[in-house]
Amino acid sequence: MKGLFRNIIPAMALAAMMQACSLDIPYDNQFSDPDAITTPETGRELLADAYSNLPNIDFDLALLTDDFEPTYWASRNPSLNNQYTWQPQAFIDLSANLWPEYYSVISTINALTERIPDIKADTDADRREVADLVSEAATLKAYCYFQLLRLFAADPTAAGGLDAEGIVLKDEVAMQNLPRSTVGQCISEIRRLLTLAEESGHQGTDPSWLTADATQLLRAEIELYAGNYAEAASRAEALLDKRGYGCFGPDVYRYLWDGSQCDERIFVYDNPDVAQTFYISLVYDTNSGDYYAVSSDLADDYTEGDCRTAWSIYPVTTSALGYQPYLGKYNRLRKEKQEISLINKMRLSAALFVAAQAWCLDGSNSAKALEAMNLYLGYRGAPLLPDNLSGDDLLREVLHQKQMEFVGEGERFFDLKHYRSTLLSAPSARIPAADDYRWLWPIPKEEYLYNEEMTQNPGWPKSSFND
Repeated sequence: MKGLFRNIIPAMALAAMMQACSLDIPYDNQFSDPDAITTPETGRELLADAYSNLPNIDFDLALLTDDFEPTYWASRNPSLNNQYTWQPQAFIDLSANLWPEYYSVISTINALTERIPDIKADTDADRREVADLVSEAATLKAYCYFQLLRLFAADPTAAGGLDAEGIVLKDEVAMQNLPRSTVGQCISEIRRLLTLAEESGHQGTDPSWLTADATQLLRAEIELYAGNYAEAASRAEALLDKRGYGCFGPDVYRYLWDGSQCDERIFVYDNPDVAQTFYISLVYDTNSGDYYAVSSDLADDYTEGDCRTAWSIYPVTTSALGYQPYLGKYNRLRKEKQEISLINKMRLSAALFVAAQAWCLDGSNSAKALEAMNLYLGYRGAPLLPDNLSGDDLLREVLHQKQMEFVGEGERFFDLKHYRSTLLSAPSARIPAADDYRWLWPIPKEEYLYNEEMTQNPGWPKSSFND
């Protein structure tokens, strides 16, 4: 587990709670000691706390998709039921937590970035560590921006998407009233940060930190998001070539969940105290079952030889509910009374699906996408795709296999948002129409209440003394 910077965080947390706006944490109150960051070790400890404060929204996002269906117990948890049924208040509550949590991480990174020039690095090892700090800080900030952008902004590939309002880009710890940048400007800033990370370089391989492979994967994902399909495919393919398709074999896959060293793992959240509570809200009762089970249609598509099956579907038969295909993964570990020590944030299969989508979308590489998918499925032990698949039919199957790979992990939400007016126009009667305002999450009230530059997303209320 990453160490806690105990002399700094209490002051930081108190300052955050004292502020009406999570973007504005006063510099003087940010740290208990203004000279605390003077060595690579103290810089690393501060960055570790930024990592530790990353939000874990996987289950919340998955509940909004067609991954799950309610069991008999679902009605007994009004909060989860409101999320599942897309009630507006659920999005207001989610945003009120996630927005400040991501910006708290960004604020910590900005503080570290301001102080890195003052860090004393007298040895080659120290200079290497400082370079790693620069790379990781830039990648982590890009990661937070990307998550915020996908939740609160319009799709950049839609008409006018690049000029639509995005999120707030913040480079200083000092208090500022800032407007939202455009989606295009946000994408450019994410690219700049990732380029800085690449130029600084990172020689580590520990997935507890954002290494060069994590930077490469994130760059591939942002290029796919922006519609630069050739660049996205090139970067994802380079990562696949580096790590090898052998990482998709069953002898590697099972280590993703039990905390063992795993060659497919790229980035993990490794705070065991938090991991132990991960997905715990899914469980109604350890004896009676869960509030939600994997969608029966999706669960039926897992085959016996597929190594994803045993870890994605946890079959349970009870006298009260009969057979239920509960979610496996972390939920399986908990039901089998095994320790949950880490949470997977990035893994190589994400690069596979970035490349496959990009090859399909550029209109000229369907054969390459099909070849890569079948190589991946062969290692997973899953049925191969038909040789005659191409175009939209192939892309639709790629997205279906991606849902099977990441079931319960929230990835499906972003695919539904991106493809909701085309390939995934009617995945479920519960999922809102493509033009529904709830696809853009609401900016929390605390952000626009005291900031006249802040705007709200369409359809959501904005009420303050400035109106």
